[in-house]
Order: sequence, then C-alpha cells, then structure tokens
Amino acid sequence: MFRKWMLFCLLLSGFVANAQVNMTLQVPPAGVLVKNQLWNMVLVNSGHGNSLVQVNLVLLDIQTNQPVITATSAPVSLERGARQLQVRDLSPIQYTYSIPSARVDMDPNGMLPAGKYQACYSVVNAQSEGTTLVENCIPVNVDPLSPPLLNTPANEEKVITSYPQFTWLPPTPVGLFNDLGYAMVLVEVLPGQGKADAIQQNVPLNASVYTKDLFWNYPASTRSLDTGKVYAWRVVAMNSGKAVALSDIWTFRVTQTKPQIELERPSPFVEVRRGQDAVIAAAGNVLRITYDNAAADTTIKYTITSIEEPGNPVVQEGTLPVQYGQNQLQVSLRNNRRVQTNKVYLFRFVSSRNESWTVKFTVTK
Repeated sequence: MFRKWMLFCLLLSGFVANAQVNMTLQVPPAGVLVKNQLWNMVLVNSGHGNSLVQVNLVLLDIQTNQPVITATSAPVSLERGARQLQVRDLSPIQYTYSIPSARVDMDPNGMLPAGKYQACYSVVNAQSEGTTLVENCIPVNVDPLSPPLLNTPANEEKVITSYPQFTWLPPTPVGLFNDLGYAMVLVEVLPGQGKADAIQQNVPLNASVYTKDLFWNYPASTRSLDTGKVYAWRVVAMNSGKAVALSDIWTFRVTQTKPQIELERPSPFVEVRRGQDAVIAAAGNVLRITYDNAAADTTIKYTITSIEEPGNPVVQEGTLPVQYGQNQLQVSLRNNRRVQTNKVYLFRFVSSRNESWTVKFTVTK
C-alpha cells in the first residue's frame, strides 16, 4: 500500500512539474490596436515534457469594469522552454462580445474601439478540464493617431460676427470609432488667464453641446459674444458617449468693425478623395486640403489641371512633404497667372499605393 501511495505521489509531482508555465505579455500598452495585437506573448514551459494549453482573454472596460470582449484560443502545444506566440499560432480564436451597445467591430482582424481597458489572460491546461496554470493582466489604452483638428475660426483670429460657426476635422483613423460624436466647449478667457486654465475653470458659454456633425453654429437665441473679449474653444471626441481624444485649444476675438486694411480671409480646408466627384471647393490665394496618409508616404507629387480649357493643360505642379496620418496641406496659388478666378481646376496626386486622390476647386480671390 505504501508503494502505491509513493507511486501516486511521484506521478502527481511529475504532472505538476510538466504543467509549470510562465507568461510574458508583449501587448502594446497604448496606441491604435487591432485584435491581433492582443495575442503577442511569450509562454515558458519549465516542466519536463510537452503541455497542451489554451489561452483565455477577458477585455474589461476600466470605466465600467464590465467585459467588452472575451476570447478563447485554439489549443497550442508547449515544448520545454520558451515559445513566442502570435495570433497565427493561437488561431482559430473564438470571440464573444459581451456588451452589444459597445458596437465592437466583430471582424477578427478589426480594430478595438477607442478607450481604456484591462486585458486579463489565463493559460489553462487543455487536457485536465481547464486547470489554470498562470494568470496575468495588463492595461491597454486605445488612442487615436490624431485628435480632432480645429479648422475655423482660425487660432487668434478676429471674427466679425457675434454668432460664429465652428468647424473641425475628425480624429484618425476614423475606423477606430464605432459611435463617434463631439462635445464642443466654448468659454470666455478672463484678463490674466491662460486659455488652458479658462477651459478647465470657467463655466462654458454653451452648456451640454453634443453633435455628430463636424461643425456647430453659435445659436442666435443665445446672448451674442461681446466685442473685444477673448474666447477659447476645444472639441472633445466621444465614442459611445465616452471622451477619447481632445483637440488643441484655440482662441479668437469678436470685432464688429472691419479693419481699415482688409486682410485675406483664409479659405477652409477641404478633403481630397479617391477618384472624382461633383463637389467643387473654394480657394483663395492658397488651396488648403486635408489628406489621411495611410500609405505612410513622405512626399506627394501633385498637378493642377484646368478642367475648362481644351486638352486640360497642367497649370501648376510641385511636391509637398507629408507625414503618416492626418495632414493639413497648403498649396500656394499666388503669382500664378495661369490660374484664373471663377474657373474650375483639378488638384490631383497618386500615392505609393497607386491610389488617385483629387479635389476640384475654383479660385475666388
């Protein structure tokens, strides 16, 4: 009998030794994350033989402490020593979406929605009814590459209306957000106060403004903005009602009288698109465009052709430096006698992906 117990203990100790596993997570703690990046890890089997294990994941929303995603990998064999694992080693992975209202992208290769999360992992023995071998958690922040970009009124501009319109550009990449909206904050900057302090401390002049549009008009039913005072504004990007990105803070003044020397009012930025459409933008001495450089090019070579002249001649060409993500570009049209007012022109360039990006515009100098 004693020998049987000794044999049982030896077998049990051997089983435990074979099941000793350590886990080192290699998930990026912040940035733009796709689901595939959640499965970068190193598992170390310090036992004496192979182990067949599964990896379970629970992604918790830090604000609500509720699971957004739960997932289970396919069984994977661990030999003695360390093994670097990625999503291809653990596929197929079964995802379960716990909160339908979160509107999570259900594509296994899709992006995670912007927010702050806690990713908790457990490695279980696939041969012994899910015995947990090791557990670990890591914070994960999904942040946009570019926050909302303010457009008009321009920073430190003097506007000649007491009821201005505010416009901005969305954060990028837009695919990171499933229910994108904006909160617009407008405050008065008191004498001797910085704009950041004003945004944080002063009562907003526009309480509870939420919109899904890229513009907001100061309502005519509200008390008009005072001339001579300084105002500060900021846009907060919201995803499913949660703040995910903050724009810069810009200021402006209101004046009822035009200056003696009429300054050129900058034209708004317009977005270049793939192919061509019927939209015609307005430009002054400068064509202002926005471009989401997903191809990660460093420069673009553009041409401007006349649509109304026979043969569509090229009236201007050049190169512009660009960076990855959202770009705000300005193309000077000054001193170009071939560009005439009230004529329609086509701005075009081709990315390294062989994608054609264009925008039609007319000059109103």
